[in-house]
Amino acid sequence: MLNKTSLDERQLWLRGNVFKHGFVFLLAAMAAQGICKALGVTWAQGPGEQILILWGAVALCWWEFILRGIDPMGRSQKTFFFAMGLCGVFIVLMELASLAVGRGALVEEGQLTMTATLGLSGCLMASVLGVYLAKRAWDKGHPEEDEE
Repeated sequence: MLNKTSLDERQLWLRGNVFKHGFVFLLAAMAAQGICKALGVTWAQGPGEQILILWGAVALCWWEFILRGIDPMGRSQKTFFFAMGLCGVFIVLMELASLAVGRGALVEEGQLTMTATLGLSGCLMASVLGVYLAKRAWDKGHPEEDEE
């Protein structure tokens, strides 16, 4: 990321709030996972639980950055959104192809498989691009009015 030494207080406050919301989500999701483990409930195989919790927090932060109009990466942010979104779409397509040829299932023994976990992670990655494109389309259709 670029050196952001010239941020005003408002930008710092907004970015801090985004990270605070992501951190609170992460804590709540980890607490819920801990309660599930204590009760003997495993909802995803292997590291799938942690992967989905992590990608959920990351996607939540990026959605909020986009919807609030915060640009933590400057001009390169648009490229990042497209790269992340296309990687997510590629992951989803790979997992769908894997399912189509019968190499796995989405759920086994009441747990999400790694195929399902990776597919959902890809969906979260692609959703960042989807939110960015939707926000851009919304902004074009609803230009900001001067507040005077």
